[in-house]
Formats: sequence, structure tokens, C-alpha cells
Amino acid sequence: MSRVPALPPPEAAAAATGACPALDDFDRHLLAFVQQDCTLSAEHMGAAIGLSASAVQRRLKRLRAQGVIQAQVAVLDPARVGRGVTLLAGLQIDRDNYPVLAALRPRLAQDAAVQQAWYVTGQNDLMVVVQVANMAAYDAWCAALMQALPQIGRITTQVVIESLKRGLVVPVEAPV
Repeated sequence: MSRVPALPPPEAAAAATGACPALDDFDRHLLAFVQQDCTLSAEHMGAAIGLSASAVQRRLKRLRAQGVIQAQVAVLDPARVGRGVTLLAGLQIDRDNYPVLAALRPRLAQDAAVQQAWYVTGQNDLMVVVQVANMAAYDAWCAALMQALPQIGRITTQVVIESLKRGLVVPVEAPV
């Protein structure tokens, strides 16, 4: 008699399919806490919302396993680490060239100068936030990118004069 494999827990299935896992009020509070300061202790968070430290740790572990929490990072001041110039680069690819898009994805994901990148609709095919030391470094970045992928027909650039808000906080209130 063959043994029937156990089904994965629902949270594993949700993470694998990209489905939105069910979040209760405790989860939402914990997500709000860790988005503001991921160094808060489980004891501190638990005391604030009425959970034990071990319950907080279990919930955070589950939220990581489900892919809800993707990373815990420190936010740095770019100028203090030698990358004080921020630029928004719009990349236009000649025609609908999906092989070029496929080549660009890993290149942008691995590029230390690229802070964020999006595949978008509209005039540009991709929008990229680039963080560099100076304009010469940005010029070199553009030249290297266009030399490697000549199908990039144009890069339009906006220089950030002042950052009014930086962050990746996602609102976690319950859907209405």
C-alpha cells in the first residue's frame, strides 16, 4: 500500500501561489511594528498588543514563511555612504523586445547602483531608481547599460533635488 503524501499547510500553499494569506489584527499590528523598526523585541511588541513574546515570535516566523515579510533591512542615508545623487531613469526599449526585458531583469536586480526597478506601462518600459556618487558615475552607468544592450533606445533622466519621503512601508489595515 502506497502512502499518500501529506498536504502542505495552507500558508505554504499561499506562499507558493502568491495568494494573500489571511491576516488578523495581531498580524497587522506586528507588521506595522516591524515596518517601522524591525529591531523591536518580541517582548515589546507583545506587551503593546496583548500577546506573549513566544506568540509574537511564532507569528513573525509564519509571516516570513508565507512571504509576507520578505526582508528586514536598515535604511541608510545615501549621502553618508557616498551615494548622494539619486536619479529616476526611464528606459525605453526599441519595439516590444521581450528578450531584452528578460536580459535586463537580472542585470538590474544585481546592480548595486539600482535601488528599485519597475516594468511599467506608458512612455517608458522600465523605471529605475539609481543611487550614485556623482553625475560622472551615472553617465558611466548609462553608457555601460546601453553598450551591453543596444536595444535600449533611450534613457530619460530626472535628477532628484530633494527626497521628500523615502520608504517601503505598506499599509496593513484590514480591507474594508
